[in-house]
Amino acid sequence: MKASLFIIGCSLIINCFNTIAELNFYRDPFVESKQLSCNEQKEILIKQIQAWQFKGLIQHKSYHFPQIWLYSENQWFAINHEVQSKVLFPWFVQSWQNYKIVWQANLADYCHGTIEWTMSLNES
Repeated sequence: MKASLFIIGCSLIINCFNTIAELNFYRDPFVESKQLSCNEQKEILIKQIQAWQFKGLIQHKSYHFPQIWLYSENQWFAINHEVQSKVLFPWFVQSWQNYKIVWQANLADYCHGTIEWTMSLNES
């Protein structure tokens, strides 16, 4: 009886140890998480940038670039070409023209590429 209780106790302790070790393994920052495919990344990034609509721009006399105003789901957001947006990260303004903004985002390193999206400056 004592032997079987000892075996059950040891089994429970080993099982708990393995579970804790497995949880710590998944929290380890050096363990790569599940990688998204390159196409999945592109789809997610396109949805992210398409959620924003151009609403207007303001040209300040003291700044070289105009400030653009974007709108998405009751949120207003102002950016200019000189400052990279933290809200739209990893998107940044690749080029700025009179009628459009070309946004660019870098994909994960294993995809070896970038994605671009053009936003029309025609107010909607």
